Amino acid sequence: MSTLQESLHRFLAVEGVRTAALIDIATGMIVRSVGKPDPDLASTAACVADEARAARGALGGSGPADSLVEIATITGSRLQVSRVLRQAPSEGLLLFVDLDRGKSNMGLASLRIGQLAPTVLA
Repeated sequence: MSTLQESLHRFLAVEGVRTAALIDIATGMIVRSVGKPDPDLASTAACVADEARAARGALGGSGPADSLVEIATITGSRLQVSRVLRQAPSEGLLLFVDLDRGKSNMGLASLRIGQLAPTVLA
């Protein structure tokens, strides 16, 4: 098992996590994923990457202090946390974590994902 795969597996220990994936922001392609198989993951990854690019564009280039850190999406049954791991003007990597809303707390999930995120590219 690769180091990246091992790093992503750590997210499965967070309460309620269904899937964790590393996504290329520029292309929306999945670099690696772990967890419950999701037939919609590829299209979700493309949409999340589009959302990250749009949010970056809306924030402008005002500096690292105002750069995009995390996007959270909440639906009736799911929580989705997307955290930027590495960024450059037109590229970067995004950590996408899909959680079961009934088994998760958004604040705690975001905190724990933020704590684990630096290990993905270490």
